[in-house]
Order: sequence, then structure tokens, then C-alpha cells
Amino acid sequence: MLQHVAIRPTLFAAVLATLTTLPALAVEPGVDIASPRVAITTVDAGTVAFHPNRIVVEQNDHVRWTWTGGLHNTTSGSACVGNGLWNAPLNGPNTGLTRLFPEPPSTIPFFCMPHCGFMTGQVVVTSEISVLAKESGASVQLDWTGGGGIYRIFRSSNPLFPAATTAVLTAANGTNALTFLDQTGGTPPVGGVNFYLVMNHF
Repeated sequence: MLQHVAIRPTLFAAVLATLTTLPALAVEPGVDIASPRVAITTVDAGTVAFHPNRIVVEQNDHVRWTWTGGLHNTTSGSACVGNGLWNAPLNGPNTGLTRLFPEPPSTIPFFCMPHCGFMTGQVVVTSEISVLAKESGASVQLDWTGGGGIYRIFRSSNPLFPAATTAVLTAANGTNALTFLDQTGGTPPVGGVNFYLVMNHF
């Protein structure tokens, strides 16, 4: 079931990992970890562009196109030629499209038909992210597969991830790494630390 939660366009995929099973909670206000997740792009009259125009989601996530101004639409395909996957108006406050992306990892182009020569975008579908958290000596190690792009790790002692106890971390091998070793304070007690892995959070 789609959970309607406000999210920022910079969030394209996220996975929660803890040393215990907890309900999914927000990392910070405005960031969604609903399942399935939803990435949002908007259109307006001023810039005549999709914001953002490149959307990265995991397979089986959703993309939502939202109108904020102008007369536009969203049509799948490239070079002003639709490919039949979707076609929806974006020309008023009651128009828009939310679409599930079950396609295998691929890049799917789209455009605005009235402005197809320059108003274009793409949805990049990645494989689903799978995260494992385990003890590693006096540390906690996160390993993940799937997704792609830039990863960030949020760490907090509170499952609500309030600003006062939340740190944004990057794996030692950089933002493209698929593993992270948390050596912050030794092995925490069960349930004592919460991690949130975000793909393409800038």
C-alpha cells in the first residue's frame, strides 16, 4: 500500500538497518522511508524543466510527477516519440502521475510533449538494495548490494533520528562503497544504534 508521506526530491532510495527489528521511521523531517518508496519530480512554468530531470529509484519503487505551473505532460520515450509506457497531463493542480517501476535495471527516458525538444528526463531503475548489519569485533559492519550511485549512512542512537543524535557518514572507501564499518564507540547494545542507508542523497 502506498503511504503518502512528504519527501524531498533528493531522496531516491533508502533502507533502514538496525540490530533489532523496528518499524520504519523517518531519518529527518521530509525524508520518506515508506514502502514502496516514492521519488518526486515537479514541473513549473518558469524554468520549463523537470526538477530533477534524472530520477534514480530501486526496482518496484514509484516516481511521482507533480505540477506546479505551466502546461506540460509526462510521456515515456525519447526524441519526441512516445514508447507507450505512460502519458499523463501535468497542466493543473489536479493533474499528475504516480507510476510503479517494476522494470529490470535500466534507464527509461521521458519528455514533455509540448516542449519535447528540450524538456526531457530519465528514470534510472536500479536493482533493489539489500542491507545486512552485523557485529565485527568491537564495531558494527553494514554490507549492502543493489542500488547504485552515491550512498550516505545516517547513524543515530534514537530510531526517530533526531538532529541532536544523528550523524551523516560516508564509508571509508567513498560514496560508491558497498560496505561500512562503524567504529564510533565499540559494539553497541542490541537496539542501541540505528542506521539508515540512503542512495543519491546529496
